[in-house]
Amino acid sequence: MSAQVLYRPAEPRDERRLGEIAHATGYFGDPATRFFPDRALFADLWVRPYLHGGGGASFVAELDGEVQGYVLGAPDPVAYQRALIRTVTRHVLPRLLTGRYLRPWPGLVYLLRAAVFSGPHADPAQFPAHLHLNLMPGARGQGLSGPLLELHLARLAELGVRGVQLSTTLENTAALRTYRRRGFVVAGARRTALWTPWLGRPAVQVVLTRSVA
Repeated sequence: MSAQVLYRPAEPRDERRLGEIAHATGYFGDPATRFFPDRALFADLWVRPYLHGGGGASFVAELDGEVQGYVLGAPDPVAYQRALIRTVTRHVLPRLLTGRYLRPWPGLVYLLRAAVFSGPHADPAQFPAHLHLNLMPGARGQGLSGPLLELHLARLAELGVRGVQLSTTLENTAALRTYRRRGFVVAGARRTALWTPWLGRPAVQVVLTRSVA
């Protein structure tokens, strides 16, 4: 019997599960442990802001009652930045200072490198929204990513958002195929040393864009 699929808006109650998925897929579709071993810190930075004021265009895919994938999106970059700052100042820093994260320092090194070796970005006036899409390995190949993206894009259109951008690398070939099928185009590319400590070589960071409204 085929799995029962349900798509619905992401909610704060999904935070723990979405954090698990984010960390399990954060290294080009593989676990982020190699460069960011603290799963709780990773989830707080990459998931929490979207569910606490910075989202508005986020959806999950459930298979037989369990969330197996998501698209987290921020239609308004100002609202997202405010949510991220609140997350860092009110949630992440207190936990960091009280030792509640188990292995934060390798992840902080990554964040420092990301600030130094930044990737390309599209014009925020034309492409103000951004998104992240991830599926658990066992849920891939079942056609979940397309409907998630369509729900996200439809919500952006309802909100009158002009366009959306996302960042990835040429290493993430499966994701690139998915985005291109949905009308995304590569708007910029930059060879960066960000991933050299983990890949053993530089990678090409790309920004993809798609007009919406």
